[in-house]
Amino acid sequence: MGTASSALNVGIVGCGYAAEQLHLPAIRSVPSLRVVALADSDPERVQKVGRRFGIERRYRDHQALLRDGEVEAVAVCVPPRAHAAVTLDVLDAGKHVLVEKPLCLDLDEAERLVERARRAPVSAMVGFNLRYHRHMRAARQAVRAGLVGPVELIRSVWSSQIRQQAGLPEWRRRRDTGGGALIEMAVHHVDLWRFLLGSEVDEVFASSCSETNDDQTATLCGRLRNGALAVSGFSQRATEAHEIEIHGREGRLLASPYRFDGFELSPASMFPGDLKSRAHGVLRTLRALPSMVAIARRGGSFLEAYQTEWQHFADCVRDRALPASSFDDGCRALEIVLAAIESTRIGQPVRVGRLRQRDATAELPR
Repeated sequence: MGTASSALNVGIVGCGYAAEQLHLPAIRSVPSLRVVALADSDPERVQKVGRRFGIERRYRDHQALLRDGEVEAVAVCVPPRAHAAVTLDVLDAGKHVLVEKPLCLDLDEAERLVERARRAPVSAMVGFNLRYHRHMRAARQAVRAGLVGPVELIRSVWSSQIRQQAGLPEWRRRRDTGGGALIEMAVHHVDLWRFLLGSEVDEVFASSCSETNDDQTATLCGRLRNGALAVSGFSQRATEAHEIEIHGREGRLLASPYRFDGFELSPASMFPGDLKSRAHGVLRTLRALPSMVAIARRGGSFLEAYQTEWQHFADCVRDRALPASSFDDGCRALEIVLAAIESTRIGQPVRVGRLRQRDATAELPR
């Protein structure tokens, strides 16, 4: 970015759901960013998205976009199996990069990306948008301030039927191409385990149900290095829900990315469901109402996280600062998820780190 007032020119590689419905609307609301080019192997798709957002330069492959001298930064929104190859090309082209989660699907490739990004004179960031959600940031601050005391348990659930709807791409159905609840959804929450509690994950145990698709519903338990336990449930064929609870010795914290008033902090003395607790919840909602209208006008609480994520990316490029969701964070989250997938295969807990130097997805039963 040449001056403080100039916009960073962004190119988008991959014009699927995430790019069209999340990243492009978010970027449009950040004054310091401007999307100048798109690339997608589907000519109809790139033309449709280009027309919708008024982006004139439209390419059939990412290499053509990388040769565009006006593009300074690239968002990698292709299916996960192609993340590593495209992202390496972006780094080799000397452009800043934000790659959607997961970083990739193979630990060797992930470590190669981490090392390549470390040596590159550009900003390299993984799109863990939930790290930038205001409720998650408030939760992290509360935990760090000791407001819940030593954490004993983190519990979360994320369910949605959107990935079971007709017309979704075939890659979302299979683990080896990046689909399924463990790779698509759990990767976000294991990253939040680390982000919220400030601790690494040592061991995981997982179970999943697969009928028409891989990992349509899954449970995941983890043991963190700081002594806390984690338990999470994910489903791609259940009604919408998204919540994370942190239980400490001195309080309880709830964060819901879907609710404008979805941040609750309760002391240990408050019993859930009693009159005082319910009155506290009503007051919290009333206090949040004024901000609800403004957030709704910007696209809602969930899209706001993408806007904050992209603003952070622009700030990192401008200030030459390290991003809050680095390639190393992406590698560690992938390592946890691959250990979880291995656990579903053998039916036993798996130590995180056991799968280093090998690709777990290649051995998984279909």
